[in-house]
Amino acid sequence: MRRIAISDIHGCAAELDKLLEKTKALASEVIFLGDYVDTGSNSLDVVERVSEWCSQGAIALLGNHDDLFLRWLEGKEIIYFYGKTGGIATINSFLDRIGLEPVEYTQLLHDENKENDIRKKIQDHFQPQISFLQSCPLFKQESDFIFVHAGINPKKGLEKTTRTEFLHLRDEFIYEYNGQETVVFGHTPTRRLHKSNEVYFGSNRVIGIDGGCAFGGQLNALIINDDEFSTEAVLKTF
Repeated sequence: MRRIAISDIHGCAAELDKLLEKTKALASEVIFLGDYVDTGSNSLDVVERVSEWCSQGAIALLGNHDDLFLRWLEGKEIIYFYGKTGGIATINSFLDRIGLEPVEYTQLLHDENKENDIRKKIQDHFQPQISFLQSCPLFKQESDFIFVHAGINPKKGLEKTTRTEFLHLRDEFIYEYNGQETVVFGHTPTRRLHKSNEVYFGSNRVIGIDGGCAFGGQLNALIINDDEFSTEAVLKTF
C-alpha cells in the first residue's frame, strides 16, 4: 500500500490542498505528522481539513505546537511563551471565524482577563476541533516504519520514549538513532540538516520531511510505495 507522509503544515492551508491534489492522495494513504497550528495564518482551516481527511481514513499524529495550543487552552502554558512561538496567529484564526477582531501579542501579555475571555470563547465555539487534536496519537508503527513528529529515544527505543521526547527530540535522535526500522519525522526543518528544504534522507534510516513551509520554505510529501521513496512539494505562496 502507498503511504504519503506530510508534516509541519503550520497553518498553510492552501499549500496543503495543493499538495494533496498533486499527490493524488487517497485518505487511507495519508499520515500527518503533526504541527497543524501556529505561525501560518490559517491554523483553524488546517485542523479542520486534517480532521476531515481523518474521518475518511487518514491518520494524524500530535505535534509539539498542537500540544502547546492545547496546553494554552487548558491554562497550563503562559501566553508569554505561546505567543512568541506562533500562537497569536492560531488564536486569531479562531477569532476570525466567529467574527472577532484580531489581537496583538502585547494585548494578551498585559491583560490576563482578555486572555481568559478569548480562551473561553475558543473552548465554547470549537470543541470538536479541540477534541480532534486531543485524540491524536504520538506515533504510528507500520511494518518496518515508525512515523512520529519529532523522534524516538535512540537509546531506549520506541516503547520507552516519553511524551516529551516524541514531541521535542532533535539532534540526539537524528544523529544517534541506529534502530532497524526507518523513522519518518518532522519537527526539525530539513534546511538545518542538509541546507535544503527538500526531504532529508539520513544514512541511519531516518527521514526528515519538515520543509519549513510557514517560514518561506515548502510543504513536503514523502511517498512510500513498496519500500521505494519519492517526494512531492509545494512552495510557500504569499
